[in-house]
Amino acid sequence: MSSISSAASGGVGRSVAADSTVSATGGGGGGASSIPKWVYALAIGVPVTAALLYVLFGPDDGDGQTKKKKKKEEEGADSKKGSPVKKESGTAPASAPIKAESKSPASNNAQKSKDKKEEVVVEELTDPLEKGIALKNRGNKYFRAGRYELAIKCYSEAIDVCPKEKTTDLATFYQNRAAAHDQLQNTDEVLSDCDIALNLNSRYVKALDRRAKALRKQAKQIENFETQVEKLKQCVEDITSVCLLEGFQKQENLLLVDQVLRELGRAQAALASKSRKPILPSKHFIKQYLESFAEDPVKKILEKESEGDIDEKENGVDLAGFSRAKQCLIEEDYESIVDACTQELESTSNIETTHLARLLRGTFYTMRKQREQGMEDFNILIDEENVDTKVKVNALIKRASLFIQMCKDPKKDPELSLKDFARAVELDTDNSDIYNHRGQVHLLIEEMNKAIVDFRKAVELNPNHSIAYAQKLFTDYRCAVMIGDVTKVHTAISDFYEAIEKHPKCVETISLAAQVLNSQEKFKEAEALYKKASEIDPNNASILVNRGLLALQSRGDIAEGVRLVEKALELDELNEFALETLGTIEVQKGNLKRAIELYDKAIPLANTELEMAHIFGLQEAARAQITVSQKLGIEM
Repeated sequence: MSSISSAASGGVGRSVAADSTVSATGGGGGGASSIPKWVYALAIGVPVTAALLYVLFGPDDGDGQTKKKKKKEEEGADSKKGSPVKKESGTAPASAPIKAESKSPASNNAQKSKDKKEEVVVEELTDPLEKGIALKNRGNKYFRAGRYELAIKCYSEAIDVCPKEKTTDLATFYQNRAAAHDQLQNTDEVLSDCDIALNLNSRYVKALDRRAKALRKQAKQIENFETQVEKLKQCVEDITSVCLLEGFQKQENLLLVDQVLRELGRAQAALASKSRKPILPSKHFIKQYLESFAEDPVKKILEKESEGDIDEKENGVDLAGFSRAKQCLIEEDYESIVDACTQELESTSNIETTHLARLLRGTFYTMRKQREQGMEDFNILIDEENVDTKVKVNALIKRASLFIQMCKDPKKDPELSLKDFARAVELDTDNSDIYNHRGQVHLLIEEMNKAIVDFRKAVELNPNHSIAYAQKLFTDYRCAVMIGDVTKVHTAISDFYEAIEKHPKCVETISLAAQVLNSQEKFKEAEALYKKASEIDPNNASILVNRGLLALQSRGDIAEGVRLVEKALELDELNEFALETLGTIEVQKGNLKRAIELYDKAIPLANTELEMAHIFGLQEAARAQITVSQKLGIEM
């Protein structure tokens, strides 16, 4: 959300009400029993803010709340009637093999005698199917008693004697054997038996569920992203099959889909990032991002030079190096800036211009999604001693934001980020950019009070910094909502209107105010503000996307929503927010193939790995739904 993503996730970007917007109009909703069939394809909702993405795609501590609520007794082997057989009290949990309780010699002898009688009964049976069922039933008894090796032996014997044409019974025997292997942590055997069971009965819910969980377990133990993706894709298909066959009635399965899609999205994003091609966002996005820095050294130089008249030639010679880079900024020839800065670094010994060129190159590397190169440039500027303070501080702010964007370790990233901000404060206490961007990081990690303090400080240092003030008001509003203080909610809304009067041309303020009104279901007022923002900035595609979402939420007007989002893409074909939103709408309409195409276009435009992971998850959900519905012959 900070720095590079702030321009897309603030008032002119993703809607604060987006989590409820599209789902409120998709023709369903409510409790688990009435969840529309497309809901799992959304995975974690419609377009969300970068802050929410960071929370959702941060590392899980196991399965989080799911583990806490996990049943103490797991389903075991199928009984004769196909119902689950629960383990008897006193057995170990499913995560560890169970050792039989120690018994007295007399008790052991009695059990052996009983087992022997059962063996005699089974041996006396002549019908192969009856014999197989009897062996299965005996295996179930061993399973319930925690004697898994003996249970496996019985299920294997049942498989051997069962007629091959009795596919349903055979599938049960294989699934039961998989259940026993599962208790012994024999994951390869679990997968092998589930594969056979599903070849025999493709709609076998229990085998699908067991294989999905085994695949997920394997994926967590593998560091290779390609293998992770392969296993998690099959896992998503299996658990999607379970959801379809059960009519999307079980909330626990929908939550499992959600968790696996997050893991799959993260793995795919990590894999895609390694071979990601450099691509800049739209010109409009770049300008918004650059405007979020009031104290940027390069910006300050351009402001001073704007009083003069810079020609394309200087003393009859074509501009080169940093001079050319500055001219490219003015002309919005953003694609040429990295090369011009590189030329400066390779051809001159002027310390001041090389530092500025490196700062500008690092900034554009970051926007081109070449974050490692951007990080390297910022590191050099931060580590060198003879760098101008303003340049070093700007590099610290951008590196601090980059730690969040790269998401290498979501537990340590905020620590590294805040450490850079603290160092920046030591160097330049009165730099408003530090507090504005640090406030966004605090907002991201749910430290609301600290965010408010930072935004207030940014405004105090630079009263004309309207974007910082808008962020402060938005944080006030979020805090008021979190604590349920209606009075403070109304105060925050009133403050937004006052801010609009004070900064009537600030699109960020107007758009954030519209999002707040939208979340309060004051739809007419929100629409009026969005229209006002569009009049001020007619080329702002993200405002049109938010208007489209508003049309969906307030009136259920899908046609108008689609029209506005498509109009946004006409303005800015590189607007990832518009592509993702339109893809989500297409999912709801049942146009899954079209949705996948739109997600394909959005993925390379995502500003962070978190956003990329989110879109990958949405895409894989739609793809799994197509694959599974075709495989099972279920019409969606």
